[in-house]
Amino acid sequence: MKILSVDVGNTTIDACSFDGRELTHLGKFKSLEDLRGNWDKVLAVSVRPSLEEGLRRTFGAKLKLIKLKDIPLEVDYRTPETLGVDRVLFAYAVKEFYTEDAVLLSAGTALVIDLMVEGVFKGGFITAGLGLKLSSLSERAEGIPELKLKRVDLSVGRSTEECVVGGVFLEARAFVMERLNLWRRETGRDLEVFVTGGDGWFFEDIGTYDPLILHKGMLRLGGYL
Repeated sequence: MKILSVDVGNTTIDACSFDGRELTHLGKFKSLEDLRGNWDKVLAVSVRPSLEEGLRRTFGAKLKLIKLKDIPLEVDYRTPETLGVDRVLFAYAVKEFYTEDAVLLSAGTALVIDLMVEGVFKGGFITAGLGLKLSSLSERAEGIPELKLKRVDLSVGRSTEECVVGGVFLEARAFVMERLNLWRRETGRDLEVFVTGGDGWFFEDIGTYDPLILHKGMLRLGGYL
């Protein structure tokens, strides 16, 4: 059986194929049309409601579009109707494959940090992602050029690139580490960190980086993995 798993994010469409044995990352795409093929089943999760009709039109009866109600995970959240399904799927997959006590860090267009305790999704915080911050600074500040993300391990930035990229990096790290340390103290648990998202490599030194965790979660929900 050939299965396609599709993670529709805010900026790109991430896809994997699964043949019953091996999960293969196909890449990031701009259009659903690029993913047409001879698939037996298509599993998808989307944070863009505007593309849901496109998913149905592209894949037809083969599509299983995963919604919050499909994920067997307890959610302790005041407004579940506004909760991104990708955040809960991430928590579910971490519980299934790793542990039920975790800090969940998703680094993409947005930087999202969530808490799961005893298998219950507790919520967290959302801020602008690293790449978005860099592009926003470049667009709004005439003296700042377009810059790419990279690690800047310096105590003082001494070039525009070091100052801007380093500032974005240090701000994000401080945000993540402050929440992690606070939640460890409040829960009394040595919470592990799990990281995913296109910019997740930026944080892989503080936890387990699993860029395909959402795809694994979809396959587990479908009973294929």
